[in-house]
Parts: sequence; C-alpha cells; structure tokens
Amino acid sequence: MILKRKYETTDRSLKVSEIIRKAVSEVLVRNEFPINPSFNFPLSVVNVEMNKDLKIAYVYVLTHEKIDKDEIIERLKSCKKYISQEVNKSVDLKFIPKLVFRNDETVDQLNNINKLLNSDKFIKDNNVD
Repeated sequence: MILKRKYETTDRSLKVSEIIRKAVSEVLVRNEFPINPSFNFPLSVVNVEMNKDLKIAYVYVLTHEKIDKDEIIERLKSCKKYISQEVNKSVDLKFIPKLVFRNDETVDQLNNINKLLNSDKFIKDNNVD
C-alpha cells in the first residue's frame, strides 16, 4: 500500500521550493553532468514540493522526448550528488534539502482526460455534438 505524503504549504516552504526549482533548472540547462552520455535533450523542472521540515525536496521533471521516463530518473539519481553541490553553490540557504527526482505525470493525466472526453462513449452518453 502506498501512502500519500502530506506536504506543508506554508509561505516558507513555497519560497524554498521556488528557490530550489530555479537552482535545479539552472543546473539542468547547463547540462554539465559527470555521466556519459549527458542529456542531449531538454529537461524541465515542473514543480518542487517540500516535506514538512524542509529536509526533502521532491523535484518533478518533464521532457518531451520519447525516452523511457524511468531511465531519465535513474540518470538523474546517478548524478544527484553533483546536482546538490551545484545547487548548494548557487543558493543561500541554511541547509540544502535532499533531492528526490520524480516524473511529472500531469501531461499523461491530461492526455488521458482528453481521450476520455473525445471517446465515442462519452459523446454518446452526454449528447455532445
């Protein structure tokens, strides 16, 4: 059973998440990772959510390339130490939260909703012309 985490959305957590989002985005744009091969496609940081004590940052990434999303996360995990060091250099926080990379599922969910809305069954049931 997977438990859904509750995220604290205080002003402080929103501010820290935005700072972390910008810093991680800058690191991803530079594309200077210590892995071979490096990312030859753009990665976007869509959202960052902080846990209650601001020690963990859940970084949601998205790419428009047709690449296995799990592979992207694994490659980001393999250079997480480098990304954390670069984020630490660019932000002025008391401590840098642990970065946890995740796939952003909003585009997939949007596509599923569009498929459902355009399906014959939905159109027939709701008399949509």
